[in-house]
Amino acid sequence: MELKKVLVGIDGSPTSTAAQCWAADAVRDCGGEVIAIHVVAAPLVAQATNDVVHGLGMTDSALERALAESERLLEEQWCQPLRDAGVTYRTVSAKGDPVHELLHVARKEDVDVIVVGHQAESSFAHRLLRGNSDTLLDHARRPVVIVPYSKVASKVSASR
Repeated sequence: MELKKVLVGIDGSPTSTAAQCWAADAVRDCGGEVIAIHVVAAPLVAQATNDVVHGLGMTDSALERALAESERLLEEQWCQPLRDAGVTYRTVSAKGDPVHELLHVARKEDVDVIVVGHQAESSFAHRLLRGNSDTLLDHARRPVVIVPYSKVASKVSASR
């Protein structure tokens, strides 16, 4: 199956680097495109407070500053694995719930697959609350690839 459009969630972590490497490998031979997305999440109450203050013109929204920082990091640092791989890519910064935004962009862009990294977590809290990748699997209406992080894989990608 040729993958022409791959959406990959990134956050600068080793797991998202592994996901980017997987996405780059998936589109490299068919000339496809990677869409790298970072979602800035904010607690609901804090965001409501920021929006009220921002709406009154008293100060910049902390969320808007975080979104601007996210865009800078996407371009300057976090997408380095995609640049190194020489694949076509573009970036999207969004604010809100990470799973909701991934699904929204996946539908809007009509991507072939969603790719995210996942650090194996076996703690009781993780099993109780579940992570973003688990929730993404429950709600996606297209293929999802969960790329596990391993120290071996990170050494291989670092040596590229």
